[in-house]
Amino acid sequence: MQNIEEISGLSITGCRWRAANVNEVKARELSNKLHIHPIVGRALVWRGLTEVSQAQQFISTSLSKIPDPTTMLNMDRAEVTILKALQEGTPIRIVGDYDCDGTTGLITLLQAFRLINPATAKNISYHVPDREKDGYGLNPGIIEKAAAEGVKILISVDIGITAHSEWAMAKEKGITGICIDHHTILGSRAPEDAIVLCPKQAGCTYPEKDLAACGISLQLTKVLLNGHSKQDAILQSLCKLVAIGTISDMVPLNSYSNRAIVQAGLRGLSSGSTNKGLEALLTISGLQNHKISSYDLGFKLGPRINAAGRMDGSTLQVVSLLDAASKEDAWVMASQIDELNRQRQAVQQWLVEQILKKIEIEDSQDLVYVFGGEHEDGWHQGVVGIAASKIVERYGRPALICSIRDGIAHGSARSIKALNIVQALEAVSDGILLKYGGHTAAAGFSLKVENLNLLRKRINAYAQTILTKEDLIHTRIYEGELNPTDINLDLIRTLALLEPHGIENPRPSFVIKGRLIEIKIIANKHLRMRIAGKGPSLEAIWWHHSDLYDQLRVGTNLMILGKLEINDWNGSQKPQLNIDDLHRLN
Repeated sequence: MQNIEEISGLSITGCRWRAANVNEVKARELSNKLHIHPIVGRALVWRGLTEVSQAQQFISTSLSKIPDPTTMLNMDRAEVTILKALQEGTPIRIVGDYDCDGTTGLITLLQAFRLINPATAKNISYHVPDREKDGYGLNPGIIEKAAAEGVKILISVDIGITAHSEWAMAKEKGITGICIDHHTILGSRAPEDAIVLCPKQAGCTYPEKDLAACGISLQLTKVLLNGHSKQDAILQSLCKLVAIGTISDMVPLNSYSNRAIVQAGLRGLSSGSTNKGLEALLTISGLQNHKISSYDLGFKLGPRINAAGRMDGSTLQVVSLLDAASKEDAWVMASQIDELNRQRQAVQQWLVEQILKKIEIEDSQDLVYVFGGEHEDGWHQGVVGIAASKIVERYGRPALICSIRDGIAHGSARSIKALNIVQALEAVSDGILLKYGGHTAAAGFSLKVENLNLLRKRINAYAQTILTKEDLIHTRIYEGELNPTDINLDLIRTLALLEPHGIENPRPSFVIKGRLIEIKIIANKHLRMRIAGKGPSLEAIWWHHSDLYDQLRVGTNLMILGKLEINDWNGSQKPQLNIDDLHRLN
């Protein structure tokens, strides 16, 4: 087979391909000792797992082996405060972010608190900020409302790590604050007026720094349930929700804790749920009685939970769904959420198309794309983050996309590996950004609309000092070369040992050489192909690339880079290649 390095130029999408540099001796050793397929052995070594014990831990995890949560800074203070409040019936309010991580973390704590002391459940309330009315994060209005309603313990989930003044306000009003967050702490200073649970804060020796907020909530729950006769069963059940939040928030999946949580959640979800709301959500997502994968969490369940916050402003409806007392109520709410997701998809598609047109018309040479539009004109605040991700995917450049309302631009930023977007925002923030925060690859921010062009100039000037031309060429890594005849259901099922997939543990991509014998456009936006080698042909699909139809002809020899999956349709299973990219060989 032709070596990929011998192919001159970039791929049809302008990308560079590079083979994973794997120690073949170590790969064979792992394969032999673990009795696994050589492809899986290579994949494990590529992920840095060169010892048998490491590989075994990666493949098979246990919730019981997650690091001891009592070693997390301030966990003892949080435990004492919450248990005392639950015992005495002190009013507690849980405030969760409107995304999937915040929502699942909120529900995890809500269900745990009710189990710990059902008698004081009536004193536990919750609140999810409205994306459009409240904006992102903990704000003074939330504190004022809690104080007015007699709340004495306020717990934030996935927000609050930068809310220094809000926690100070809460303290002044006699409210004890507990902040559960996992975002980057700007200036390395956590709020002093709240009990902060965040592995990334200074002084925290807890070894796993990459838990999502819902994962930290699960660890808090484990501590609170210490001594409970059903602790293990409760934690296993809660993992069904926490797994969805973990995958959706794109935290690293090479972390032992995150893998253990998601693996436990996948096992639980695959066997169904006694929670009427979750069962309705599985059914409406087409996942009932299916073996659930991390893909299903990230692309079917997570988006539906997020859609409520994106399109309706708040995920309160999701909390109500998962609290539903009857199947009928659950189905009604699940159907409403499913409709919101369809609306989100339509708005997202329109917005991405508008941005692509702008880039083409303006022939922008910016290293960082910065665009904004009025919320009323379709630049919906709930989908700018997804739109930014699509632009990064398409052009390999960071993107800041804003929804403008009442003179304020509410933005979402997505970046590439070479540019830490939070550091970039911090560098250009002086005098223009009203609020910002997030991760190295994703962040949120806001500013007055008249400063939007200044932000564009500043962040591009900053990027000039960080990025090189090489950084802007998207490099795709492949982990092996296969012939169409190598691909079968057994191979694909074997690759499932690497699940769950996500950040830092992507689904492995392979290069397949073959001749294009059939191509057609489906649903007006995707390409379905059939690739022939020396044996049976292989079905392949390229999502959202119908625009390349005219560049591909039947009879062309192709080098395709893609991921293997099982196409399960009407009870029939067959191998399918999900195309990421391709080279034409003639």
